[in-house]
Amino acid sequence: MTFSSRQFYYLAWIAAIAFCTSCQRHLAITKNEYKQYGIDAEAGEDSSIVKYYLPYKEKMQAEMSKVIGQTDQELTKPAIPETLMGNYFADAMLTEGLKKDRTIQFTLSTKGGLRTTFPKGDITVSNVFELMPFENEMVTLKLSGEKVQQVIDFIAKKDGEPISGMRMKIRNGIAYDVTIAGQPFDITKTYNLLTYDYLADGGDELECLRKPIERKEINKKVREALLDNINDLTRQGKKITAQLDGRIVIVKE
Repeated sequence: MTFSSRQFYYLAWIAAIAFCTSCQRHLAITKNEYKQYGIDAEAGEDSSIVKYYLPYKEKMQAEMSKVIGQTDQELTKPAIPETLMGNYFADAMLTEGLKKDRTIQFTLSTKGGLRTTFPKGDITVSNVFELMPFENEMVTLKLSGEKVQQVIDFIAKKDGEPISGMRMKIRNGIAYDVTIAGQPFDITKTYNLLTYDYLADGGDELECLRKPIERKEINKKVREALLDNINDLTRQGKKITAQLDGRIVIVKE
């Protein structure tokens, strides 16, 4: 919901009265009245309020419009089982996660969690916020082989999800030839997955990620990891790139 400056002023005034009133002692509510005020385009602007917040708005817009990197092609989402956007996102998470925890073996996201694409050319801070508008925190999960098998089954059921450090083939909705960190998947082993808290809490039908053997907080938001990754690439004179590399292959009969 967007408030006009006049409505903002009115709400601030009400809040100030409430604050001052709360400082008094021995007061009791003796009467309660309710009146609904419409918030629409007919409400005008209060120039004094606009003048107050405008410098902050301009500063924020300047920061969000800052170019932090470049792509040589659009990073798109529509293809399955892999997408350029999904592969970049998962790879960037793995790269940045390994800086915090060298035991991480693979990463998992979901297509629905990536809210936009990257255009060809300049990439701004705003592009990253649009891609990951949520305050998701990265977490590592130590999973049993049985739990990882459920993750594999989930990916196969969805005809692929953004992953890194893992490869597989899918036929008739069943995954096979699965490797993790370059080694064949072994259901008797445990594995370290990097994902984010929403999925780790069972979001997007990933109830299998709940109650892992161990859960560790990375203390870094996914968005911060993406910004760091892009800034590192730019400092190295590199562009933001991705390719469809066959990490997930759907085999037709």
